[in-house]
Amino acid sequence: MPIEQNETLKELGRLAAERREEAHLTLQDIYERTKIRIEYLNGIETGNYDGFPEPVYVRGFIRTYLGLIDALDLQEDFMAQLTRAQSHGKQHQEMQITNPNILGSAAVQRGFKPVSHIWLFVVLLAALAGTGVYVWYSLSTGGFSLDNFKWPNFAANNVTVEEANNAGQPETPEPVELIMSPDLEPEEIKPEPVKIKPYIELRAQNDVWLSVSIGDNNVFRRTLRKGGAVSWDLGNNNARVTYGRPNAAIVILNGKNLGQANPKPTKKTETYIYFPDGTSRKNN
Repeated sequence: MPIEQNETLKELGRLAAERREEAHLTLQDIYERTKIRIEYLNGIETGNYDGFPEPVYVRGFIRTYLGLIDALDLQEDFMAQLTRAQSHGKQHQEMQITNPNILGSAAVQRGFKPVSHIWLFVVLLAALAGTGVYVWYSLSTGGFSLDNFKWPNFAANNVTVEEANNAGQPETPEPVELIMSPDLEPEEIKPEPVKIKPYIELRAQNDVWLSVSIGDNNVFRRTLRKGGAVSWDLGNNNARVTYGRPNAAIVILNGKNLGQANPKPTKKTETYIYFPDGTSRKNN
C-alpha cells in the first residue's frame, strides 16, 4: 500500500534529523549500527517514502532509528501520520482502477484485432449446411422419425416447462456485498529486531573531566566541554569510565539512555564499568 507524502511527515522527519545532529551522529553512523539502508534513513528524515518496502517494515525502521537517536517521544506522532498517509494512498489507488469490458477497448489496446464479420458469416453458413445434410441423410435412410420421438409428459409429473428447462442448472447465488473499510489494516508483522553493535556514548551536560578505557586501551583522558559528545564501539570489550563530576555527563549504552552516572552532586571522582551486554556497575 503506498504511503502518500504530507507536510506533517516532512516536519517529523526534520525534527528527527535535528535530534540526530544533536547526538553528533551521521546517517553513516546510523547505518553502521542498525544496517538500515541510508536511502531509507534519508527518506524518513525528508518524509519521502517512495521505494520503501511494506509499511510494517517502515514502522520497524522508524522505531529502531528513533531509539538510537534518543527520540522515542516522536514515535507516536510518526505512527499516527503513517496510518493516515496509508489510508489516503489506498483511496487514491482505488480511484485509478477501471473495469473495461471484456474484449472491448481495453482488449484492442492490448493487441487484440477485431474479428472480421465475413469469417463469422462463412462459419455460420458452413454450420447450417452441415446440419441440413445430416437431416436429409437421416430422413432418407429412415434413421430419424418424428413418430418415434417421445415428448416428455410434464403434466403427468406436475412439472412446468420452465422448471424442466431449469432442471440441472445451478442456482444463481445471491450477490454478496463486500464492504471494505479504509481504516482496516492487515495484521502488523513485526520485523525481526535489528541487532545493534555494542557501543558507549558520553554527552556532557556541563564541563566534565573524563578518563575512558576500552579493554586495555586508554582512549580519552581530558575535559569534555558542555554540549560535547564522544562515542566508541565496544566489540567484546568492557568500558571503564572515571568521572570528575559523575552528575555532569549522560551515558548512552547500546542505544539506551542510562542518564547520569550518579545524579547526586558530588565532588569525588567515581569510576563505572560498562559491559557489551548493556549492563553496568560502579567500580568501588
